[in-house]
Amino acid sequence: MFNEQQKQTKQSMQVKFSQYLAKFKSHYSLPEYNFLQDICLGILKSHSVICLRIARALNEKTTLKKVCERFTRHLNKPDLGSKLEQAVISVHCRDFDKRTAIIVDDSDIIKSRARCMEGLKEVRDGSTGTNDQLGYDLLNIVAYQDSGDGYEIKPLCSRLIARDIELDSVSQFTEDRLIDINLASGGKGVYIFDRGYDTRTYLSFLNDNGMNYIIRSKAERGLVVDGAERPFREVAQSVHLSYRYKLEDSNQHLKCGIKRVSIRLNPHPVKHPDIIDTWLVVAQFSKNAQGKEGVFYFFCDFPGEPTLNTEMIIEKAIRMYRMRWKIEEVHKHIKQTYGWENIQLIGYIRLQNMNHLLLLTMSFLYSLKRFAYKYLQAFPAIMKYRNKDWKSIYNFVYYRLSVLVNTCFASVTRFNIQPYKGIYHDYNQLEIPCMKNGGM
Repeated sequence: MFNEQQKQTKQSMQVKFSQYLAKFKSHYSLPEYNFLQDICLGILKSHSVICLRIARALNEKTTLKKVCERFTRHLNKPDLGSKLEQAVISVHCRDFDKRTAIIVDDSDIIKSRARCMEGLKEVRDGSTGTNDQLGYDLLNIVAYQDSGDGYEIKPLCSRLIARDIELDSVSQFTEDRLIDINLASGGKGVYIFDRGYDTRTYLSFLNDNGMNYIIRSKAERGLVVDGAERPFREVAQSVHLSYRYKLEDSNQHLKCGIKRVSIRLNPHPVKHPDIIDTWLVVAQFSKNAQGKEGVFYFFCDFPGEPTLNTEMIIEKAIRMYRMRWKIEEVHKHIKQTYGWENIQLIGYIRLQNMNHLLLLTMSFLYSLKRFAYKYLQAFPAIMKYRNKDWKSIYNFVYYRLSVLVNTCFASVTRFNIQPYKGIYHDYNQLEIPCMKNGGM
């Protein structure tokens, strides 16, 4: 049984679910919108992206076969996911600022035992680094925003890509989504990339579109300094490491330096090459107990903040690049908790649409973090924090939110809500079967 505070929290979470999905109502017909509600609710309740498990979790009066057939009709619509992708970007990018980190990373879905799924191709397995597994490429983009109390993560894009079917390359998809985000955010935010994006193509693209960016460098290319192209290592060693940066939650310091360099865009050396200017940031770890030290390099530029001096550029590049690891935590959370790689649909359009629907569901789940302190008060056994470490709810709390949402929605189905506490809600809300006003 739930106490009064828990009942109010459940009711509030139901309202938040309906209000969040209502942001996308204008993009779809009523049957499509009801489908969005059903399948997002089913994913949250079943912790699965398998249609049969989702249908079973909804506890509808009709047969599972008919529910799955209804899902299939909507999942076969080619424009369902693309409209949702654009809507999610539009909704989430409105409040970006210059401190927002827009983290771009590629991943994969491995389907080693699948044979009939459309568009299967050998992809790089991120766990092993090999290219001998069948699966699909994934383009993932999330936004990371710091606040006074912790941070907030907003999923922006998750595109499942079969290279043999798509006319565009993964790079083209990436550039298209970055332009969409840049337009929706008004050019705000800093785009953060790992070493795989250290290419002339991406550097040229970011420079041409005036985007703020940080890219970890492979340290392989030549750099143009004073009109002459020189080896990367030679230029990096000429940078004076005169600035010290203290790592948060650590006694370790980084020795850092910065230099303005140019990068040749032509694939081969020419007499008068096309070049772009960027900052090269060099950071060196101090020796640890084993006497080892490490050096890493960044290319970065912040055209949206022309007043930054070199010390501020170093601090911003290192501080914001450290946020990049959050997207890896997001990948791990969704794969472990919602069985991302267990997706089982034969058609490529259906696969893409289900992936977009998972993105929408995670967008709602991740939006609940700002209310984590209220959920801790109502459900301390689920949130599992003690008095001395309760502030941990401001960190990566999404595993526990997944359990909490599953508990709150366990016996809930979609229905029209009656007036609640004198406030009328224009949108559909969830209601516990056989209990008026969701059991309140």
